[in-house]
Amino acid sequence: MEDWNINSLPSVQQANLEQYWDVVRQLDPELYLIKIALQETGVNPMIIPRVIRSLANLCFSGGYGKVQLFVERGIVTQCKGEDSDLLNMPARVE
Repeated sequence: MEDWNINSLPSVQQANLEQYWDVVRQLDPELYLIKIALQETGVNPMIIPRVIRSLANLCFSGGYGKVQLFVERGIVTQCKGEDSDLLNMPARVE
C-alpha cells in the first residue's frame, strides 16, 4: 500500500477515502482487516498470496506440515511449504 496519512489529504478526498473504508469494512470485513494490518505494518502485500498458496497446498496434500518465510536483511527470499505425514507410530517394534 502507498505510504500516506489520511489526515494529510484534502478534506473532500479524506471524506471519500473514509467512506470507501467504511464500505469495504461493511461488505468484506476480512479484507478490511487484512488491508488495515498491511497499512499499519507496511508489510508488502505481494507476499500474502504466496503464503496463502503454500498453506492451501499443504492443506490439500497430507494436511500436516509447516509454512516458512525466509527473510534476509529485510528481504523475503523464500516462502516454503513443507508437508509431512502424521505417523503416530512407535519407533521400535518388539
